Amino acid sequence: MRTVAICSSKKYKDQLHQFALELEKLGAVVFEPNFKEPLPEYYKAESDHITKVIFKGLTLEHFDWIRKADVCFIFNQDDYVGTSVTMEMAYASALSKAIYALSEKTGEPCRDSLIDKVATTPEELIKLL
Repeated sequence: MRTVAICSSKKYKDQLHQFALELEKLGAVVFEPNFKEPLPEYYKAESDHITKVIFKGLTLEHFDWIRKADVCFIFNQDDYVGTSVTMEMAYASALSKAIYALSEKTGEPCRDSLIDKVATTPEELIKLL
């Protein structure tokens, strides 16, 4: 079984989902970020503590998927990577996971250095697995 944890900015959720669907059609098991509403990034629960617990849970959920996956794929469309993806790349690197990306650039040389291979299509990514 080939498993991929995809990391991406929420602003590319539609493009990421389409990429993931194509990857699944090719036989991969895909863990996508949890971008489901009604929890926008500005969400505020009845207390700051509960808000932190909710977002910590979402972060740790994705870390768990990265840990379980064979590889970590960075969907860095337009060479963009934000704070959450930076943390996910560091986590994947600490676990000695291969890090593949849509582009070799992330907007920052230290992050760029963590990318092992580039795959611009689901077909290219499947070949790397």
